[in-house]
Amino acid sequence: MAAAGSGSRSLPAAAARLGRSMAAAPAARLESVRAVTGLLREAQPRETAEESIFQDLLKILTKALNEIEQAYKDSCELLDLDTCLLLVAECFRCLRNACVECAKNQDVMRNLGLITTSVRLIKLLDGIQIKEEPLLTAFRCSLQFLGNIAAGNRDSQNSIWKCAFPDLFLTCLTYSDEKIVAYCCMVLFTCLNSEKVRELLDPENLTVALRVLKVYKEQLESEWSVTFLELIMSKVSEKNSVTSEEMNVFMRIADFLASCFRDKCEAVLKLTSAADAEDEVTNGLWAAFWEYLMQSCVLDGLVLFPLYEVSKSCWLLGTPYSTEALVTVRLLDVLCEMTSNNGQLEHLQASPGLLETAIDILRLTHLAGKQAVNIFTATHAMTGQEEISHPAVGFKSHLIRLIGNLCYKSKGNQDKVYELDGIPLILDNCSIDDNNPFVNQWAVYAIRNLTEQNERNQELIARMEEKGLADNSVLEHMGLEIEKQDDKLLLRSVRKKPL
Repeated sequence: MAAAGSGSRSLPAAAARLGRSMAAAPAARLESVRAVTGLLREAQPRETAEESIFQDLLKILTKALNEIEQAYKDSCELLDLDTCLLLVAECFRCLRNACVECAKNQDVMRNLGLITTSVRLIKLLDGIQIKEEPLLTAFRCSLQFLGNIAAGNRDSQNSIWKCAFPDLFLTCLTYSDEKIVAYCCMVLFTCLNSEKVRELLDPENLTVALRVLKVYKEQLESEWSVTFLELIMSKVSEKNSVTSEEMNVFMRIADFLASCFRDKCEAVLKLTSAADAEDEVTNGLWAAFWEYLMQSCVLDGLVLFPLYEVSKSCWLLGTPYSTEALVTVRLLDVLCEMTSNNGQLEHLQASPGLLETAIDILRLTHLAGKQAVNIFTATHAMTGQEEISHPAVGFKSHLIRLIGNLCYKSKGNQDKVYELDGIPLILDNCSIDDNNPFVNQWAVYAIRNLTEQNERNQELIARMEEKGLADNSVLEHMGLEIEKQDDKLLLRSVRKKPL
C-alpha cells in the first residue's frame, strides 16, 4: 500500500516527464499523460497540481487539433490518426480528473483557453465521417471534461455556454452515439440556469429546444429528464408577459409534454411498490445514488458531474422509485402550471387525448389505492402531525386540478368527462386525504367547472345524491346543494359548510 501523500510526491516527477515528452514520439507522450491521469484521481495531487501540467496538455491538444485539421483537409487516411486520437482522449481524461472538486484547477484551465480548444476539437471530431472507436472515445472524453470543468463553477458554465450554444449542443444531441448524447445532456444541464432556460426557449433557438425535448422523450428513464422538467416549470410559472413568438414556443412544448404524459403516465403506478421500501433505504440513500451514477456515467475512469446541482427530485433516484414514474409526476406538475395560464389553456384543452388520459390515470390510481394500501390509498391521520414524504404525494390532487382546468368554460370537455364517467370518480376522491393535500378544494374547483352552464352534469350529480351514490354532506362541504325545478334536479351554490 502506498504511503499517504505518495501521489502528491509522485506528481512533480510525472509532470516533469510529461514536459520532457513534448518533443518525443506520440506513443511516449501518451504514456506520460497516462501517468499523470492516474495520479490525478486522488484529491491531494489534484490540489497541488501546477499550471505547467495544464499548459503541456493544452499544447498536446492544440498540436492534435492542427494535425487532425490538416489530415481532414488533405483527405488523408484517418486510420493513421488513431494514436493521435488516443492521445486526445487521454488528455481529456487527465483534465477531467483534475477538475473534480477543485475550483482552482477549473479556473486555471478556463483561463488557459482549454474550454475554447475543447469546443473546437469537438466540432472537428464531428466533421470526421469515419466514426471508429478511437474517435468516439475522444469525443466522449471531451464532453466529460466539459461537464467536470463546469461543475459548481459559474464562470466555466458561462464560458461553455458562450462557446457551445446553440450549435455544439445541437450537434451532439443529434449524434448517432448514445453516450455522446447522454454526456451532452449532462453538460447542458450543468450549464443551465433560469436565464439560460429563457435563452433555450427563445423562438430563435426553437430547433435546439425541440431537439432537447425529443432526446428526453426517448430517454425518459434518464434522471436528467426530471431536471429538465423542473427548469421548464420554473419558466412556465413566471408571471412575466410573453410575446406571441414565445407563446408559440410554449405551445409546441405543451404539445410535446402532453404527448409524453399520454404515453408514459401509467409508469406512476410503479410507485405503489416503493412505499414500504422507503424507510429501509434511507440510511444508504447516498451510497446507492453514487453507485448508480458511477455505473451509468463512467466510461473508463473517474467522472464527477455536478450532482449537487441536480434538482431535489433527482435526489430520490437513490431510492427504489422509478425515474420514469418521477418524470410522470413532474410532467403532471408542468401541465397543471401550463393550463393555469390562459394563453396555453385553450391550446391544451384541445390537445388530443389529454383529458381522457387524465381521467384514465385518475381511475387507475384510485383503484390501485383501494386494492392495496399504498401511496394512492386515502389516509387521514387524526393528529395531523405526521408529514408524508413520497414523490407521488398530491398526484391525484393534481390530476383533478388538471381535469378542472381543462373543463374551464369548455362545454366540449365538460361533456367528455360526463361520457367517461369522470364525475362520479372525482366525487369519490373529494374526502380529506393526507396523501393528497387540498384534494377537496381541487375537487370543488373541478365540479364547479364541470357544472357551470351544464345542466346535464348538474342533473347527474343531483341524481347521484338522490340515489345515495353521492354523499349529500360531501356536497354541502363543497358548497353545493340539490334543488328541484320543474321535475329536474339541479345543483346550486350555497355557503360552504365547515369540514
